[in-house]
Amino acid sequence: MNQIDVDRVRADTPGCASVIHLGNAGAALQPQPVVDAVIGYLQEEALVGGYEQNGAAADDIAHVYDAGARLVGCERDELAMTSGASEAWWRAFLSIPLEAGDRVLIGRTEYSSNALALLQAVERGVSVEVVPDDPTGQIDLGALAAMLDDRVKMVALTSVAMTNGLVNPTAEVGALVKDAGAYFLVDACQVAGQLPIDVEAWRCDFLSFTGRKFVRGPRGTGLLYVRRQIMDELLAPTFIDGRSATWSSETSYDLAPTAQRFEFFERSFAAMVGFGVAMTYAADLGLDAIEDRISMLADHLRSGLDEVPGVRVLDTGVRRCGIVTFDVEGVGAVEVMERLSAAGINVNAPDITGSRYDLVARGVDVVVRAGVHYYNTIEELDRTVAEVAAL
Repeated sequence: MNQIDVDRVRADTPGCASVIHLGNAGAALQPQPVVDAVIGYLQEEALVGGYEQNGAAADDIAHVYDAGARLVGCERDELAMTSGASEAWWRAFLSIPLEAGDRVLIGRTEYSSNALALLQAVERGVSVEVVPDDPTGQIDLGALAAMLDDRVKMVALTSVAMTNGLVNPTAEVGALVKDAGAYFLVDACQVAGQLPIDVEAWRCDFLSFTGRKFVRGPRGTGLLYVRRQIMDELLAPTFIDGRSATWSSETSYDLAPTAQRFEFFERSFAAMVGFGVAMTYAADLGLDAIEDRISMLADHLRSGLDEVPGVRVLDTGVRRCGIVTFDVEGVGAVEVMERLSAAGINVNAPDITGSRYDLVARGVDVVVRAGVHYYNTIEELDRTVAEVAAL
């Protein structure tokens, strides 16, 4: 297995020289090749014109789809590029032909943007039901199997929660869902760039993620995978334009035959090209190697925090990833974040409004979240533990 050259990736990441960045579950530090790609595109655009640079960079733009297909294990025509994960998830969800009386099953790890779409579906008469967790904290496969019936039209799963280090058994969920004949929509925001993705093994119909988290791409980028075999079963996207469809006559239009039907004409091509570079950067390092290093670092951080009096590690699940959540007795999560920031350490403090199903079930209002990435070091994590102990 390939080993990550930590010195090289840190040299590629200028931010490593000035900050201990554990905010990767929110937005990772971009490697220099990504920054160069975005700035280079914008500089050329300023010199020759927007449409002209778009044409000149056609190969770089096309590469984004090849890079995405490589990262998730699909064909390039099954991918749409979006402005972020929420747009991708919403456009997939709204294309599923749901009617009043249909059932939708979800896990407790759903993110707030997804949950808000689901609540709107409830207003239309759709039944949205939360599958309970098993004693380990991951989605209960037995409960899911018992809840699946002919009225279940769709199952949505956030593979890794934003407020918990657990990794849900996505492939096992996918097998149950597809045997039941329902659509399977996976939110892979916290998976992409830190764990391998295989849409065939997961048997998902849709998968969405953002570029800014562990993929290390620019903000304002996202990806939607749509399985080719279901394309013609779906509703037309709620919003279409000249990219999504062709105005074929005065009274008709033809949707794009590929996942391009989920795209808009207007987007930041500079960011899109940078997104492609970021996905290639991750794939070239190797997702297995990335997972191994991140898991080692996260385990080290959890072990260190476990030894600090008054600190409680909050992660659940059988399999865990690079997201480490904890609280500090007597110190609020936001204060922990601010005091660590003053010491040159970036963490986040997501609260109940971002992942209500998960946090309510665990009796937690807010967590301190450290998202470990492969460019972090043992020394950085030890310093973080020491700063937490000194709070």
